[in-house]
Amino acid sequence: MTSNDWSPQLVPGAQQLVDAAHEIQRQQKTEQPCVNHWLLALVDRFGPMAESLTTGLDQTAIKRYLRDQLRQGIQGMPLSDNDVLAKALARAAMRGKQQIMERDLAAAILQAANYELTAAAPPTPTPSTPTSSVTPTAGSSPKAIPEPTASTTVASTPVPQPGTDPPRAMRPTPTLEQFGRDLTREAREGKLPPVVGREAEIQLMIETLCRTTKRNPVLVGPAGSGKTAIVEGLAQRIARGEVPAALRGSRLLAIQPSTLVAGAGMVGELEKRMKALLAEANQDGMLLFIDEVHSIIGAGGAPGSSDMASLLKPTLARGEIACIAATTDDEYRRFIEQDAALERRFQPIRIQEMTPEQALVVITSLRDSLASRRGVKVGDEILRWLIEFAGRYLRNRNFPDKAVDLLEQCIAFAITQGRDIVTMAEAEAVAQRMIGMPLAIEERLHPLQKQLIDDALLANEDAQALTSRLEVTLRGLDLRSSRPNAVLLLLDQAAAVSEALAGVIAERLFGASDRVVAIDFGRFVHPADVTMLIGAPPGYVGYSDSLPLHRLFQMPWCVVRCENVHACHPQVLAVFLQALATGVLTDARGKRIYLSDTVVLMTAAVGVEEHRSIGFRQADASKRSDTRQAVSAALGEELVDLADIVCAEVPIVDAAQRHFLTRLLTTLAERYQAQGLVLHWDASIVDWLATQQDRAASQLDWERLVDQHISPQLVRSLPPSGQQQKLKVGFLDGSIQITLHAE
Repeated sequence: MTSNDWSPQLVPGAQQLVDAAHEIQRQQKTEQPCVNHWLLALVDRFGPMAESLTTGLDQTAIKRYLRDQLRQGIQGMPLSDNDVLAKALARAAMRGKQQIMERDLAAAILQAANYELTAAAPPTPTPSTPTSSVTPTAGSSPKAIPEPTASTTVASTPVPQPGTDPPRAMRPTPTLEQFGRDLTREAREGKLPPVVGREAEIQLMIETLCRTTKRNPVLVGPAGSGKTAIVEGLAQRIARGEVPAALRGSRLLAIQPSTLVAGAGMVGELEKRMKALLAEANQDGMLLFIDEVHSIIGAGGAPGSSDMASLLKPTLARGEIACIAATTDDEYRRFIEQDAALERRFQPIRIQEMTPEQALVVITSLRDSLASRRGVKVGDEILRWLIEFAGRYLRNRNFPDKAVDLLEQCIAFAITQGRDIVTMAEAEAVAQRMIGMPLAIEERLHPLQKQLIDDALLANEDAQALTSRLEVTLRGLDLRSSRPNAVLLLLDQAAAVSEALAGVIAERLFGASDRVVAIDFGRFVHPADVTMLIGAPPGYVGYSDSLPLHRLFQMPWCVVRCENVHACHPQVLAVFLQALATGVLTDARGKRIYLSDTVVLMTAAVGVEEHRSIGFRQADASKRSDTRQAVSAALGEELVDLADIVCAEVPIVDAAQRHFLTRLLTTLAERYQAQGLVLHWDASIVDWLATQQDRAASQLDWERLVDQHISPQLVRSLPPSGQQQKLKVGFLDGSIQITLHAE
């Protein structure tokens, strides 16, 4: 039977809709109309009507989606004229009409596409409606309504692949596909990396999804522990059919809240998107995955009223969708637990950081996968070295993420160098570049000790004590490796050189003199000033401000210079001493700041008479004990106990003094050369400065002496802009002499 036989029962608008569906069918060159042909014709001609007859249908999104499906050759299940028009005629008869109106035909098409009709849709025939076949004739009314065939009740938008379970969610999902990723489709296409070592977690997630209530698992664990990979592992199991019958044929789509909010600036746009998304997800066989689920709170509107969380909670409460979420421990505690209505909708699954042995299995599997795709080989010994390196130097990150990053970077380096194998030397070079410092400990410590002595920044015994300490801690062989690599307490004259000392340690140990985090504890004089150290609590002024300690997130290998610890409030000092003891400081946001890779310098204005600085190699044990007792009386026993080295003086011997003064003048010459003044220092100026030792007890005193007696005369000799002048500076007849320098 053709559509012409039905023409007497169709109003003109309905006839135009039938003709439009047939036109799309002819363009697609199919034998008969299919579901997607009818649906596209409907939204093209009567889009607003279709939106009013069902929930979750966005005519703009569905048009784009259907056209894309048809371009890919996905037509949907066949839907003949007789099937759809008979159903539409039955709806008209229920209203006492003998002709099919546009709304009758639209409702029949939507029902065939598995959309749920609203109360505004024409009535649905009751089970008592006759179901024998009918052949309409011109001018006659239908005597019976044919039984809808299987093709009218299933719209196979996703096409099942050979060897896989047929998809159960048949209704089109344009909004989900626009704003999300179909993980099960990517799994079938082999686009997801293999997942190993998380079988127990995947099994627990499957069990939760098979529950009838609270079937929304939330993966809670440290950043980089592999939460997203676990969800991808579930998608691969679904694609292979290795799941219970309740989950077979399901589609797993990942949604990013930031993507959903982007571009939804108009009032009501986010609500419209969420309504369409949730309506599409509200069908059998649909699973949603929301990564960084804490970001839905406050996304797109005020928390608790118009944000994504408020729009999602009613659907979760009714159990209409199955949702998998993931977030970190800190964000779960700060955001999800604070919203009791949201928290009780999810079932937490704790994800622990992998052990080094488990991470080795992961990167071994990844190595084999990358070898076939990228053509680069990596040996087993290099994989073991990468695991050891990541565990030692990347303490602020978690397995397996940090090991995977190192492996990927090594392979990328080999590709850029045109090599098909990664050598140990290349792996070490890549790792050194990633952490920003040389790996050879001996190459760092020997120059450090020499410069500390030559520049008179530490006494010999203190410099040796520092390097001895670092020889152990930099290798992670100390008994409490979570503590800082070294803690120095600088008093009296030693405190005056703290800035220069920090710069030298940062340059020699960590590769750059600017790897210094400076904090003035002298500002923390009230108990409430602890917020200036660790941040303000949520909801208070300054909560989102950046703190000096936050720099440790970007450069965990650095020197932390704590000035004037003697002047801060005891409660503030207690917080910091606890961090020194454990190696971890938790800020007001709940983030953990690790001090385990740092060197901490603390300065205090405490005088210690007749005592030399002390360290691990101090020969005079009684003098060391006396000094510590004197400092403990002023600063507290706990502070002194946490200091690995206590320095009270910086003695300057003649050779070290002259070397220090030469470096000081060289630095000054570099400053003036940028202004066009080239300086040459005569030995007499160094001799004169050396005689001023009684006026200079610290590096700051020497710098002040140069600025007061030499710099003013040099400033008056600066050449005009763009010109250059060469001068010689010496000391003659009791005064500083500046003359032109002859080549």
